[in-house]
This record gives sequence, structure tokens and C-alpha cells, in this order.
Amino acid sequence: MALFRRLFVRSLLEAAYILTVTFAIGKWAVRAAYLERGYKAFGGEYILILMVCWAAGKSIDYLFNTLEELEYERNRKKGRSGGAARKQDNR
Repeated sequence: MALFRRLFVRSLLEAAYILTVTFAIGKWAVRAAYLERGYKAFGGEYILILMVCWAAGKSIDYLFNTLEELEYERNRKKGRSGGAARKQDNR
């Protein structure tokens, strides 16, 4: 159950981040294109929006994967015997 909850929260945070970043950049790109052209039209700004969406997804996924690896390493180090096994002389 905890794994399901963790995956649900991760997916929810990823979606919120991607939507927020994409919306902000999209709004800026459409407005900048309108100011440059002087009229509303569809153009290259939508390619920028798609690229930002992809990059935001990759970056947030990388962040969560890195945090999970750090948590795994921290938990793995806690599970050791305190170094007693490494201090043993095996001759």
C-alpha cells in the first residue's frame, strides 16, 4: 500500500510540475509571438511548448530518481553492522 501511495504522489507531483512549467512557458511564448507578429497565428511557439513539456518531464523524473537512489543508499548504510564485519581479520 505504501508503494502505491508513493507512486501516486510521485505521479501527481510530476504532472503538476509539468503542467505548471509548460503553461507558464506556453503563455509567454504565445504572447511573445503575438507581440512580434501583431496578430494571432499558429507557429513555432507550439514546438517550443512541446519541447519544454518533454524537458520538464525528463528533469522532474531525473530529480525523483536521484532522490530515490539517495534514499536507497541511506537505508542500505543504516542496515550495515557498524563496520564490525569489515574490521575482522580473515587470515
